[in-house]
Amino acid sequence: MSSRRYLLRINGMTCGACAARTERALRDVDGVEDAAVNLATHTARVILADAATEPDQLSDAVRHAGYEVASIEPADGSAASRLTEPPTTPDDVSGGSRRSLVAAATLGLPIILIHGFARFVTTHAPADGFSWPMMVQAGLTLWLLASPAGMPILRSGLRAARHRAPNMDALIGLGVVAAFVGSVIALASPALTGNHLHTAAMILLFINVGKYLEARARGRASSALRALARRAPQIANVLRRHDQCVPVPVSEVVVGDHLRVSADEYVPVDGRILKGDASVDASMLTGESMLVDVEADAAVFGGTLVVSGSVVIEATAVGADSAIARIARLVEQAQASRTRMQRIADRVAGVFVPIVMALSVVTFVGQTTFGASDDMARRLGEAISCAIAVLVVACPCAMGLATPTAVMVATGNAALRGILVRDAAALEAAGTVDIVLLDKTGTLTSGKPQVLHVYGEPGGHEPRDLIHIATSVEQFSQHPLARAIAAKAREWGITPSQPAHYEQHAGLGVSAELDGHRVLAGSREFLDRHGVDCDTLTERIERITTDGQSCVAVARDGELDGLIGLADRPRPTAAAAIQRLEAMGLNTMMVTGDSRHTAAAIAAELGLRQVQAELLPDGKVNVVRELQSQGRRVAFVGDGINDAAALAAADAGIAFASGTEIASEAAGITLVGDNLVLVAEAVALARASVRVIRQNLFWAMFYNVAAIPLAALGILPAGAAAAAMMCSSISVVLNSLRLQKSAAAPTSPAKTP
Repeated sequence: MSSRRYLLRINGMTCGACAARTERALRDVDGVEDAAVNLATHTARVILADAATEPDQLSDAVRHAGYEVASIEPADGSAASRLTEPPTTPDDVSGGSRRSLVAAATLGLPIILIHGFARFVTTHAPADGFSWPMMVQAGLTLWLLASPAGMPILRSGLRAARHRAPNMDALIGLGVVAAFVGSVIALASPALTGNHLHTAAMILLFINVGKYLEARARGRASSALRALARRAPQIANVLRRHDQCVPVPVSEVVVGDHLRVSADEYVPVDGRILKGDASVDASMLTGESMLVDVEADAAVFGGTLVVSGSVVIEATAVGADSAIARIARLVEQAQASRTRMQRIADRVAGVFVPIVMALSVVTFVGQTTFGASDDMARRLGEAISCAIAVLVVACPCAMGLATPTAVMVATGNAALRGILVRDAAALEAAGTVDIVLLDKTGTLTSGKPQVLHVYGEPGGHEPRDLIHIATSVEQFSQHPLARAIAAKAREWGITPSQPAHYEQHAGLGVSAELDGHRVLAGSREFLDRHGVDCDTLTERIERITTDGQSCVAVARDGELDGLIGLADRPRPTAAAAIQRLEAMGLNTMMVTGDSRHTAAAIAAELGLRQVQAELLPDGKVNVVRELQSQGRRVAFVGDGINDAAALAAADAGIAFASGTEIASEAAGITLVGDNLVLVAEAVALARASVRVIRQNLFWAMFYNVAAIPLAALGILPAGAAAAAMMCSSISVVLNSLRLQKSAAAPTSPAKTP
């Protein structure tokens, strides 16, 4: 029975403890194979292995944990469905937080100002005693607690306490309620001192400022999916009867529909060009800013932009099957996943809140018993203030946001460069590698042989004539060398003649009659078998093979006419990619199944010093494991079926999307297009991500370790503690946003929508 995957959007989570509890609740549901909760995106991805388990059971589990499921949908179609909706903006994301902030400022600032005014004018009576300003403050504070600035926090904290799962809101709510109740008691009993109403107002004001700024920053962090949404048109021009264009929603386009796409329009779905030609900006898919010229029979992909020209395409993939939807799905999947460091942080956050509550009680008792003031009433007021400060300053939201915000920014913006990260673990692994193994054919090279040299027998045919003869007899062969010779003929404008009595000899060559002559084209062994003397060009043949090239010999009527040297050429970006990897301090090594001569020739051309050649697939795996046994962290870059095992065995597997599907499935990172420099960019981005995650976790932990003692000793007042907690959360998110520069999408010559 195949697994079912669901994406849940969850309301009410405020810290890492919430995420950890929600994940445990989902994992406890019968039939759940795996569950991963992400605090930054407020989502959970769940895999159901039991056909009897219904999605409603997931909602019930989340609700019993103290949170609410806003929506639940199949994970495979969730990204595609949002691409057909109007894209959201950071303002949309932070709308609710903005309303709460307005309420907190409207009611909280007067409370704080009245408190300051009362302290200023009261010169003889105790500032914290019974007075009409305190009564006004109490009324405004009660209103504040019932407003959008306070009620959601109190309700969330109460719900968490009821489910015995205290979270950030429980700490804040407890601190605010303690400040209010203590102040009301002081108001009713003039003998007591301790006006903390302004403290409650400051806490709620700073908390709501922080939540608003954090929501804005998270909105910026999730900009990648919005960028994809902007690239996904909402309307497609479908050709109906008499070639009339009818605008229809993209969601209604079906495979087989014919669509017209003109200049300055985005291609709505994946398709094949039926007629017309155009220049297309495919930077969204490949990260390349160069335009791509396409014509009949070429494939185009949804989200790419027709810069000039006009084409009619046949829809080949729509909705969740389109390229842009697959990319969005990979981005969503990566953003919802967690690194090893995040799992540790979430476990710490899960036990942190109860510990903080206990520390708050200890602080209250300690300050009451050993406080500096001789006045017991004043000492009690100071104890309440210190206990509140401990509750507020230790909220673990920064710890919960440290990793997911960095992963969200890095993976989202990497996708806009053509680097698709499967999950956070793959990103974390790529950031720690110290050696990169590269396959040759299809990775370092294009995987398509090219004609490099044409040698005629002295006094015989010119190169152009030799190519004409060879392509005439090879034109029906599907062998890569035959296709390369045919490509050279097209490049030179040569039209092949029609041969007679064509015969193909598997693995050796072809024979045919051409213009009354018996022509052979193939390996030297093939010509030797037919009695052709190749000794006159033996030295040339040896030089071709030593240089790592394949040699096709051409003979006519038993006489050697010449040689054609072919080779699979390096990708144009291969040398630059290796130089950049080496400059980053990474070792590089070619690992290939090709011959030593061929591998050595390509390695010398690219500047690769380490080569392992003539390896079978298990040999490549052995190289990976041997390096790992030496303590090395290995990345493997490949594209073929024979690379799949090595990609899976490596610490970080990197494959080209243009390669085989098996290779892409085995790899943690997939590169769109054929730019090998993206390997270096992927590693650089992963390194930057791991560095930012470690910085975030360090400062989140350091902040709590340093701030709790200050709050407990009364050095850090409760209001300042709320401001410090707000700053810690915002700093974590802003630090993560620095990754947008590391993964910023390249400037495209195309117009923006």
